[in-house]
Amino acid sequence: MQDAIFSPFFAMVFLTLLVWIYMYIRRISFITSRKLAPKDLTPSAFAQISPPSVSNPSDNLKNLFEIPVIFYALVLYLFITKQVDAVYVNASWVFVVFRAL
Repeated sequence: MQDAIFSPFFAMVFLTLLVWIYMYIRRISFITSRKLAPKDLTPSAFAQISPPSVSNPSDNLKNLFEIPVIFYALVLYLFITKQVDAVYVNASWVFVVFRAL
């Protein structure tokens, strides 16, 4: 049962990776379609010219490095202290599902 806690852990890691890849796909296609100059790629300038379809994945990625970091720490703590049970595993899956929505 102890190892079962790592399924939602790695699902969250995979979700973060998917959002990261999606963000770069959106950004690179936006940059190449607009033929932006390097001076337009500063964070403040890029934020002003990019539409929500380009900036939203970046905001989602930022959110995946806030509360989920506590989730990762809690999962590791539960595993190390051998306190993993079905309640924690199910709660972890609920957390992952709500983060994915």
